[in-house]
Formats: sequence, structure tokens, C-alpha cells
Amino acid sequence: MGGMVPRMPRTPSLRPRVRRALAAVAVLYLVGVALVVLWPSPVDRPEAGTIRAVFVWLHAHGLPRWLGYAQLEWTSNVVFFVPFGLFAVLLGARPWAALLAGVAASGAAETAQALFLPERTASLMDILANGLGTLVGAVVAVLVQRRQPAPVPQPASGRGPMAP
Repeated sequence: MGGMVPRMPRTPSLRPRVRRALAAVAVLYLVGVALVVLWPSPVDRPEAGTIRAVFVWLHAHGLPRWLGYAQLEWTSNVVFFVPFGLFAVLLGARPWAALLAGVAASGAAETAQALFLPERTASLMDILANGLGTLVGAVVAVLVQRRQPAPVPQPASGRGPMAP
């Protein structure tokens, strides 16, 4: 085993302080997600009329009619889950595991809305949008990690780099 090169970690490791800070922000994000998806009424309800009025004005001033409130809502569901994939991969999950976790979390949220929140509308399209957002976040995390310099392997003796 003396001549074997140690296996490189799958992802560049974060400094403990950075990892703790990232984990704390991820927990705050997840609490926010839970509040939004489990709120008894749609979180955009107070502003829905204003948003629709803005789209009416935008349509009158050249915005294509096919682009409206439904597309904004779907896109916001995508964007809402980008941090899920980003945090999961940066904190050590494999990208495919992050994607599965994001889809599972979204599915659980939509199921909870269908079963326990009569004013909310559960939707397979929301699960798809959230999954897409998770995928985007995971891909961004992988790209960020690839830009990090790889750690130099140290020999078991700790006296410096291995000679060829």
C-alpha cells in the first residue's frame, strides 16, 4: 500500500466555519420553505390582484399575451427550489440524491396541501417546477465545486508531496 495514491474526496471540502455557516443558512431556507408551502392560504393571495393588474398593463404595452400570471407562478416555483439543490450538493450530497430529495420534499409538501390545507391547490406541475429548480441548483453547485482547486494529496508520513 506504500505506493498507492490516496483517494481524492468527491467534492472539495469546506472549512468547518464555512460549512457551519452554510448549514445555518440552509436551515433558515428550509424553515422558510416550510412556512410558504404549509401556509394555510396561498402566500400570493394578498398581492394576486396587483400582480394581475401589472400583467394587464404589461400586455397593453407589448408583453405577449401568452406570458402571464401562470408563467410567473411556475417560474417562481422553479426559482424557489434552486437553493435546495445548491445547499444539498455544497453540503455533501451527490447531485442525483439532491434531486431526489428536492422532488420528495416537493411531493410531501403538495401531498400535505392536498390533505390538510383546503385553500391550497396541490399540483404535479409544482413538483415538476420544484424538481427543475433543485436540478438547476445542483448543477450550479457542481460547477462551483469544479472551479475550486483540488487539494494536493499528502503522503501518510506527512513530510511533503510524494516523489515519482
